[in-house]
Amino acid sequence: MKLKDLKNWLDSLSDRELEKELLYNSMDYGITGKITEINRNDDNLYYIGDEPLLLHTRKELKQLGFTDKQISDFDVEIPKGCYYVELSNEYSILERFVS
Repeated sequence: MKLKDLKNWLDSLSDRELEKELLYNSMDYGITGKITEINRNDDNLYYIGDEPLLLHTRKELKQLGFTDKQISDFDVEIPKGCYYVELSNEYSILERFVS
């Protein structure tokens, strides 16, 4: 979905609908929660296989000791200049495993 598609959809909603919480549902992890913010990144964000799943900028990876060659082998998860929502509900995930 492009941002303009989202804007068009939001523009079509009534004021009453716009007052409702924006929620997410992750079928893969069986969690739901409120979307609290939308982020815009100024750098490419890379995932390097760490747990918990974290995304890193090139600068952070260099500080962690990765070489330019190693960084070029990582996939860019979120390209520079994109908007994204983090699905972070750590409490819900932990709660499911404790129960």
